[in-house]
Amino acid sequence: MFIGLMQGLAFFYYWTWFIWPFVFVFSLVYAIASLVKDDKASTKPIIVASISLLIILSGLTAPHFN
Repeated sequence: MFIGLMQGLAFFYYWTWFIWPFVFVFSLVYAIASLVKDDKASTKPIIVASISLLIILSGLTAPHFN
């Protein structure tokens, strides 16, 4: 089940590969900057960074599933 999900995410990554590195870097930098600046930082940039990292890694590891 999870391998099928990873293959679906990998197919999605292959068509949108140019977006995800920028989404990951900008959301991670924003999360770290807001964490340093405020005591009550939002978790939304952290979640966006983790989802984009999941999509990137599923695209990189999908050829090994077959």
